[in-house]
Amino acid sequence: MTTMISAHEQIVRDLFAAIQDDTFLEEPGRYWHPDAEQIEYPSLLRPAGGSRSLAGILQGAQAGRGMIRGQTYEVHTVIEQGDRMAMQFTWRATLGTDLGGMTAGSELVAHIAVFYEFRDGRILRQSSYDCYEPLPQA
Repeated sequence: MTTMISAHEQIVRDLFAAIQDDTFLEEPGRYWHPDAEQIEYPSLLRPAGGSRSLAGILQGAQAGRGMIRGQTYEVHTVIEQGDRMAMQFTWRATLGTDLGGMTAGSELVAHIAVFYEFRDGRILRQSSYDCYEPLPQA
């Protein structure tokens, strides 16, 4: 059985691929609307949560280069309604540098639920709930 992927889901899957290949910063406007907002609800790595504009998203991506040696996204569930989409996935990343009490080479795993809102075929808003597995300690 062949499953059709919507244009919205394809944008997010293409974004994941660009993050994995480390090519995301070459063409961020392909994925993100100029008025984009990213909201992270409190999690183990960001206890206070936070939000940022497209400029903050790009700054965070640039700052994260080198900190993560590799990452993957395994999509489990996608639900869409108009210009809104909910996605559940597992994110795995290998640290490229020591970070806090974790050493380079440690694996981070998070089970994530994200809610997207699209405008003009790009992501306008992303709200994420990240549930991290226990962090590896040095």
